[in-house]
Amino acid sequence: MRIYLPILFILVMQILSAQEDSETYVDPVDIQLTESSKHSMLFELAGRGFIFGSLNYEYALSKSFSLGAGLGVAVIQSGQITRDNNGVPEEGRFLDSSTTQMIYGTYFLGKGKHQFLMTAGFTNFLATNRNKYPSETERSKESFGKWNAGLGYQFMRGKKFFRITGYCLSFVDVSEFFPAYLPWLGISFGLKLK
Repeated sequence: MRIYLPILFILVMQILSAQEDSETYVDPVDIQLTESSKHSMLFELAGRGFIFGSLNYEYALSKSFSLGAGLGVAVIQSGQITRDNNGVPEEGRFLDSSTTQMIYGTYFLGKGKHQFLMTAGFTNFLATNRNKYPSETERSKESFGKWNAGLGYQFMRGKKFFRITGYCLSFVDVSEFFPAYLPWLGISFGLKLK
């Protein structure tokens, strides 16, 4: 009986220390990501870049808040154009493009692989037009900035992450074609950098 008590004591202490270790265990990948992965690159399809998408950089100020900036392409069109040049029809080519430049902040809710997010930002749309005729080339530029806000979900596995975000894009006073506030969707694929 005397020999069983020390063995029983050792077994109980082993079980208790194993429970303490399992409660405080942190995955080494999570430690690496939280300590060294303040920088991220991501590609967002549609989203705040509107039609085609954007390439974005994000910097994590904390585990739950990051700031981002990006460049995108909203529209590219080209084709034939005809105009009346002093009573003579003149054919040429046009090239219309609209690029986007954006800044935003994102707040993350939750820990681990699954997180909800809230985001808001400002997007500048720069529209450039070029009409090239045999007699001359006409160029024009127009710029306007609009805010955006969204709610979304992020799934992270290792250093890679996927996001889907529902946005509200502001298009107040842009044109009669767009509604004042447009519901929109963005899908992002990203990578945490060292």
